[in-house]
Amino acid sequence: MSLAMKRPLPEPTQTIQEPSPIVPQLLGSSSGSTASARIYKRIRLTARKISGTTTSILAYVNLLEDTTNSNDALQVLIKISEAMQFEESEFPEAVRNLVEHFRREPESAVRVKILSLFGDLATETGIDCPQLVDEVIGLLKGETSAKVFSQGLQALERIGKACTPTVANVNKMVFFAKSKLFSPSHNVQRHAILLLGEFVLVSDAEKESLELIGKYTDSPDARVRAQAFRSMLTLGERGVVLPPSLYARVCSALTDDYECVRREALQMVYQLGVRHPEQGINIPESDQEIRLIDDAFGKVCSAICDLSMNIRTQAADLLGGMTMVNDEFLHQTLDKKLMSNMRRKKSLHERNADNFTSGEWSSGKKWADDAPKELVNADSVSLMASGACGALVQGLEDEFLEVRTASVNSMCKLALKNPPFAVTSLDFLVDMFNDEIEEVRLRAIYSLTAISKHIILREDQLETMLSSLEDYSVEVREGLHLMLGACKVSTKACMSLVVQKVLDVLLKYPEDRLSTFGCMQRVGQKHPEICMSLTPQLLQDHPFFDSAERDVEDPSYICILIMLFNAAQHLPPMLSLFPETIVKHYAYLRDTMPNFVPHLNVGGQSTELALTGSTGSRQFLETLLNNIQLAYSAPQARQALLKTAQENLDRLAEIDPSFSGTANFTAVFLGTQLMMEQLQVATTGQPTKAPLKDCLGQLIRKCLKLQNLFSSLTLEDELLVKQMCLRASALNLVLVVKDRSQSALAPCQLLLHIAADASNFLQENSSLSADSFTSAILTKLASIGDPRPGRVFREILPVVQAAAPVVIPRINTNIKMCKARILEPSESSFNSDNVIKVTAGLIAAVPLVAELENLQESQRQDLRLKIKYPDQNVHVIVPRKKDLKKIMTEQGESQSHWRLRTTVLLSHGVWTEASPVDISICLSVRPGSELELCKPVKVHFAPKPVKRGI
Repeated sequence: MSLAMKRPLPEPTQTIQEPSPIVPQLLGSSSGSTASARIYKRIRLTARKISGTTTSILAYVNLLEDTTNSNDALQVLIKISEAMQFEESEFPEAVRNLVEHFRREPESAVRVKILSLFGDLATETGIDCPQLVDEVIGLLKGETSAKVFSQGLQALERIGKACTPTVANVNKMVFFAKSKLFSPSHNVQRHAILLLGEFVLVSDAEKESLELIGKYTDSPDARVRAQAFRSMLTLGERGVVLPPSLYARVCSALTDDYECVRREALQMVYQLGVRHPEQGINIPESDQEIRLIDDAFGKVCSAICDLSMNIRTQAADLLGGMTMVNDEFLHQTLDKKLMSNMRRKKSLHERNADNFTSGEWSSGKKWADDAPKELVNADSVSLMASGACGALVQGLEDEFLEVRTASVNSMCKLALKNPPFAVTSLDFLVDMFNDEIEEVRLRAIYSLTAISKHIILREDQLETMLSSLEDYSVEVREGLHLMLGACKVSTKACMSLVVQKVLDVLLKYPEDRLSTFGCMQRVGQKHPEICMSLTPQLLQDHPFFDSAERDVEDPSYICILIMLFNAAQHLPPMLSLFPETIVKHYAYLRDTMPNFVPHLNVGGQSTELALTGSTGSRQFLETLLNNIQLAYSAPQARQALLKTAQENLDRLAEIDPSFSGTANFTAVFLGTQLMMEQLQVATTGQPTKAPLKDCLGQLIRKCLKLQNLFSSLTLEDELLVKQMCLRASALNLVLVVKDRSQSALAPCQLLLHIAADASNFLQENSSLSADSFTSAILTKLASIGDPRPGRVFREILPVVQAAAPVVIPRINTNIKMCKARILEPSESSFNSDNVIKVTAGLIAAVPLVAELENLQESQRQDLRLKIKYPDQNVHVIVPRKKDLKKIMTEQGESQSHWRLRTTVLLSHGVWTEASPVDISICLSVRPGSELELCKPVKVHFAPKPVKRGI
């Protein structure tokens, strides 16, 4: 018997001791699924009974039958909807009782709640959905209340989405929905149209259902009109071809009085334009045709002048997806003047031919009777709606930041597909650098960075950009550094202007030095010829006299050298212009900051040997793993090899960054195996060198690292990790029971949960096979009826004592490890001479900047700051969500690289002297246990006593 469970029951009938906090952390994401095989099913049931109890839905239904009025019945139904943890075998009888109560219930509110409960049961439990569809339709056939009809249609829609209905059920729901389209209630019509859009068959929709739904776009109720357009869009998403004949009807809805209708109609115009771009559309009162995408583009542009902010935002956002529009229409969005009314001019020959064929000549008796016939109302013959003129400019000047942000994004998308438009839009994007909202300024900066490959900056444009470098926001300054490094400048004067301004701002904001170094690095790489012409000027090198040697620790001087060295990498003749002192400084900077200074053939240095993951690193790792595998039958030699392999792999991860994830994963895996082999000796009664409790804690921590710090694992790698965790939990239980110094209930529950997780994983991936240890453990656990710690211990003890070594993982070069790097504070900025002094009991704020690599979106909420004081007090702080943002690159937003910019608050009692405080970044995978992502940074902190006045 399986269980259907959404959330714990509010009122449990018995008290059960809670498991250890470590239990849910070793489960993984697949622990919530239900296995179907016999062995896995029993393990899953055993683990679930520990965490909660189920109740009988029939008990609630019996209470419903005993109620005397509708209010009491409604309260019982509310309790049922709040529980949602029932035995599935009771569902058929419970549904029958609820149906009977529905038929005899006089109050419509109770009937509505029963139908809503059917929808909850379908979405949150494993109830039989086809039977439920038949029951709901049968109940609604004799119904008269519009509220009940509306709720019934909504319940059918929820039931259909919760499962995959059969064709027969779909036909029943569609037929029932069509019969309710003629209801006088707008709610019933709206839900019927919604049901048709979700479930009508694609073949039927193209024949008649699409036209049937389209008739309701003229409904007198705005909600029905909006739902009709929404359902047609849903049909289009499901694969139904939306014909261009709908375009005229949709365009008329753009002037509807209600915002909900205009919103759906605008989306429909966009979809028709994108799906049928080359379809010809006749212009009213003219014999000309225009492409559908061009006309739709003009309609969307007109919506930017809508009274509703939401419509304006939607229109500005949709413009970015209409990339197939003609260039003249696209450029017109940046010009508020409509040139020549966009009219087709007739030649003199054509005008004379028109006069001759008409037979009408001027008699001279009537004033201006010979005026040209084409001088008619310009609005009636315009090839482009006047709203398209300056539409993007209108969006950039809107009073709401949502509209301005959407306009900037759309301008960027259009410019990426159209290089001439990118050049035209450059000035408008530069003007947005002066926007009052920081988010809009950032959007403009990142958009200009994205289209940098199509543009070359002029001197007048650079002045506006560089004036924004003094912005108070560090994100804006870093965004401008990224943009300046991505763009190209046109002249030598522009380059001098950029270098001088960047260095001036660096003096004002010295904390931006890393961002400035990266900016100058990219500037040098993109402008080697201009940098070569500026080399004597920047280095202050006189042609006849030796110049004084500059301070190599000066940030401004370092910026210049970084730019010139990166330019020399692409233009080697620049090396001849460097003085001898520059060669010495190159060697120093190459050693201290190799990520900014490239390798150059300076001073007769030999070519560096590049160790890449596809050559030397892979060969080394293959040799290492083969040697470990050859020592399979020699425990002493194997353990010595495992210990040496960890040290070599840690060094390999430092040497070859591209191979660091694979090397770290293999090192942690081998370290876990080594610790398990050492602890396995203790299961036979032999003493261990280290304290048993500490060794088990380290083993669990290594398993947590394998589960949480590595991504891009293959299915084979995931199986190895789960099998390793199963071995560790079994070993943990055996040693805890033998030690007899602590309770074995939590380790037993941990083993059951991990076994259930591993069995579910094997059931879902039938192509994988478990090793002998895992198969034996799962078989033993499945044979236990009452899984008490003593019984489980006796069953698994022989398996644990005779366990063979784990299979060595295969080399996977795609593995990435989550790690962090603290940029500020650095060890050099807070040394023993630079102490943070504060009055004892008060707070000192320390700015912290860190970069995180390969952090998954699901791990954001687990990020923590760990502060350890010299008295061993540890504070774990949760950073604010807005302090963690993805790093922007020239290619766009990074997917797994983040920047944490926050403030760490330090406070303590009086100390006699300054002492170091450790600050680190970690992941909180379970309460009281954090996995550190980097080495802690030490800052010297000195709380002073309060000064007493005289």
